[in-house]
Amino acid sequence: MSQEKVDRYKKEKANRQKMMRREKLMFRLECAATVLVLGGLITWFSMAVYSNVQAQKESEREAVTTTMNVTGLQNYLSEINASLEDAAEEE
Repeated sequence: MSQEKVDRYKKEKANRQKMMRREKLMFRLECAATVLVLGGLITWFSMAVYSNVQAQKESEREAVTTTMNVTGLQNYLSEINASLEDAAEEE
């Protein structure tokens, strides 16, 4: 059993440089992938904010004015006011 441990240790020691290089490479690849994903997310978010701001500016430039005919409502309210005044005079 002891000889097996010694042999395993020797194999690990012989491959240690390859394993360390592989680990460093994997770490660098993970960092690069993380930076690319974060860069993409930041770019996407920036473009979304920019397009929303541009859309708001265009909507402000093209302000739509709507006119509404409220003469019927004004007549109705004036009739109610008149009937309330008549009721108040009768009391």
